[in-house]
Amino acid sequence: MTKIRSRQLLGIGLVLLSALALSVQNVILRLFFTPSLLWGQVSFGGFVTPQLSHVVVLLTMRMATMVLLLAGIAPWLYPSTFRVLRTLPTTPKLLGAVIASGGCLFLGLTLLYTALSQIATGIAISTFFVYPAITLLLAWYCFHHRPRPYQLWLMGVIFSGVVLTTLNSSGAISANPILGGLSATGAGLSFGLYGIFAELSLQPQSGYAPIHPVPFSLCTFFVVAVAAGLTLLFSQQITITSTAWPFILLMTVLSASLTLIAYVLNNFGIHYIGAALTAMISASNPGLTTLFAWWVLQEALQTQQIAGIALITGGVATLSLRSRR
Repeated sequence: MTKIRSRQLLGIGLVLLSALALSVQNVILRLFFTPSLLWGQVSFGGFVTPQLSHVVVLLTMRMATMVLLLAGIAPWLYPSTFRVLRTLPTTPKLLGAVIASGGCLFLGLTLLYTALSQIATGIAISTFFVYPAITLLLAWYCFHHRPRPYQLWLMGVIFSGVVLTTLNSSGAISANPILGGLSATGAGLSFGLYGIFAELSLQPQSGYAPIHPVPFSLCTFFVVAVAAGLTLLFSQQITITSTAWPFILLMTVLSASLTLIAYVLNNFGIHYIGAALTAMISASNPGLTTLFAWWVLQEALQTQQIAGIALITGGVATLSLRSRR
């Protein structure tokens, strides 16, 4: 097996693990806003009302936790992390790309949180996953990464599955379907732009060497935490009961840990296989999230959604097999 092929397989495996971790944390995020009967047995969730100030509070807490966690393990993951960050300002183009990545990530997460607070988990995540198509098109425009015919065909298969997972006319609890749908779509656009700026940061470009995924992740998480904290200064009043805080803190740590694992793995994936292929493989996330939401939250999973999950899984598996050739 050639070195290039080994790197591709490693990148694919890392991105698939990232998708699994994000699927679990998507279910946790839904529990912040909506009470559910876990596994049909235990009543849990609904600790905050779905308003922007609460969305930003949760995002600030989660990203601050992720910054602390990653800063603690960064020397083990990549010993030169803090040296790279100290020298980052000497490369303005790279610094700009990293900060832009963080800005897009902040906007995308804020919109995604809003979508999850308004519509069912599977529908929100499936709508959000317009972003692989956006990333693929932007990569074609920005980097001249012309998609191959089989990539376009598999993208059609995957997104046919995504469409099927959104067809849930019954059993879905929606506070504001229009706001939720628009927020999920906006989050997809923001994440598409994030993928492009991440590739500008993580892969070799004219004029500067790429940054390693670990300092890149730490810097982008810090940008999101700062942006969310500043947004709190202009947000409406926060109304969270004292009894809800222990659950919120515990769920924040769990969500932050899963998100940290997912984003670090995803950034390593971009490093190995590029933003376009990473985005296409990550398209397994809607199916995984819908399945977890059905299993844990008892959100209805209909026949067409099962078919959608099968299409997404089959498309991603075929894409992975084709990359070995």
